[in-house]
Amino acid sequence: MNIENRIAELFRAGVANPENKFNGVVDYDFVCADIMIEMSIDILIEEMGSLEEFYKVFDSLVDLELALEAA
Repeated sequence: MNIENRIAELFRAGVANPENKFNGVVDYDFVCADIMIEMSIDILIEEMGSLEEFYKVFDSLVDLELALEAA
């Protein structure tokens, strides 16, 4: 599995995790932290080149999730 697919898989799990929801709203900071804990920051940097590249992928997943919620 490539790194972006793994991030997407962990993102979906984080969004579905009730511990990451407060008053019914997903706290994406917690979702991000879950991914970083699961994969480790070192692996993210090694695989993606920098955390900035990780954040680009993460932000696009958040944007997609918010668009789906709004639809």
